[in-house]
Amino acid sequence: GRNGQYLPAKQAERILKIVWSMDPKNQKTIKRDISLKGVGLHSGINATLIIKPAKPNTGIVFKRVDLKDNNIVIPNLFNVSSAVFCTTISNENGVSVSTIEHLMSALSGMHIDNANILISGPEVPIMDGSSFPFVEQLEISGIQKQDVDRKILLINKEVQVNKNDSYAKIVPNKQFSIDFEIEFESNLVNKQSCQLQL
Repeated sequence: GRNGQYLPAKQAERILKIVWSMDPKNQKTIKRDISLKGVGLHSGINATLIIKPAKPNTGIVFKRVDLKDNNIVIPNLFNVSSAVFCTTISNENGVSVSTIEHLMSALSGMHIDNANILISGPEVPIMDGSSFPFVEQLEISGIQKQDVDRKILLINKEVQVNKNDSYAKIVPNKQFSIDFEIEFESNLVNKQSCQLQL
């Protein structure tokens, strides 16, 4: 949640209605540029982030505008170079963008398929520590439906990845649902779980 708090129910409901009211089959981008400024949580470096509309089938593309050459970084599983404390993506030349997870979850949650993201440093600004500032700006910008079908990943069989005492499992289902649980030896966190069906 935002600063350890949950999004107010009326705001969450309004945002979900925007997403649900759109045709899930079509690709989407944003209607207008979005500009955000802030500091990187791990680097301490100030950065400006500009999210721009993009043509169908562009995908999500990061461009490090503080660098002249080899400055395009594509966020996909093959480009994840580190997941220690944050998610970092890198291109073949070692140019990276880190702490992308809150921005990427906002784009995914708002069903944004195509966007060009111009960033003036190596780390996405942390903002308030949640996805909410990004979701809020995406909502203000507006979402543009595009006349191209979305690319959907169909799960045909169960997949499970284990690491120490943790695991992630994906199973075939007719609708998208998430069930997760965490447990830490900490009085602040302890054991928590959540189930979502979208």
